[in-house]
Amino acid sequence: MWETKLLSAVPESQVFTRQALYNLFKENNKDLSYNSVGWIIDEGLKSNLLFKVGPDSYSRKKETRNTYFPRYSEFSKELLSKLEERFPELEYTLFETLLLNEFVNHLYAHNILVLQVEKDLCPFTFDFLNELFPGKVLYNPSSDDLGRYQSDNCIILENRISEAPFDKENPHFITLEKLLVDTVSDKAFKELIPTSEVSNIYENAKLIYKSDLTKIRRYAKRRNAWSKVEALLEKGN
Repeated sequence: MWETKLLSAVPESQVFTRQALYNLFKENNKDLSYNSVGWIIDEGLKSNLLFKVGPDSYSRKKETRNTYFPRYSEFSKELLSKLEERFPELEYTLFETLLLNEFVNHLYAHNILVLQVEKDLCPFTFDFLNELFPGKVLYNPSSDDLGRYQSDNCIILENRISEAPFDKENPHFITLEKLLVDTVSDKAFKELIPTSEVSNIYENAKLIYKSDLTKIRRYAKRRNAWSKVEALLEKGN
């Protein structure tokens, strides 16, 4: 049937939103209306020519990628434990550069942490951490400060951006969606991650893990970085 031909022409190596499928179908059937896309998707799902791999995400292949779960260093685990004990209601997210070693070509030997905390409580968090790890905590450092004072297991303290994606079961762990967006939008991340590695991070993350495009888009727009993120997501497709 004609819808089978449309679905069979969908590349197997990519993930598509409903709008992207409509654009692709339209190339082969100029008379196709947008309302018809829902019916074609339903037929594809029933016949296993199409699989739903996420919210508004479809692919010719069943999802074989894993769910991302950050594997923190012992130092980060200690930090998270102390923060949970001292500030049980505090909203924060922790990133460390060692998490990038599964995505980049040049591995990180030294570990730098980025702790993003709700703005009003950043000063209290800084005082607490500075007592525990004297000389290792930098609060919203400049590029010069990062170059001058960063050391192994240095903690960069930043204001947390609202509406960031988070894991309900592990609310202080960084999600893949947030990691990808912060890679190109956060000041500290951009200082720590070479520009040459950004494409590698996106490419390998897409190959290994599944992600929620809706969350990525919403957070990227919140950080005024959607055009950069979209270009990186589409690169190599």
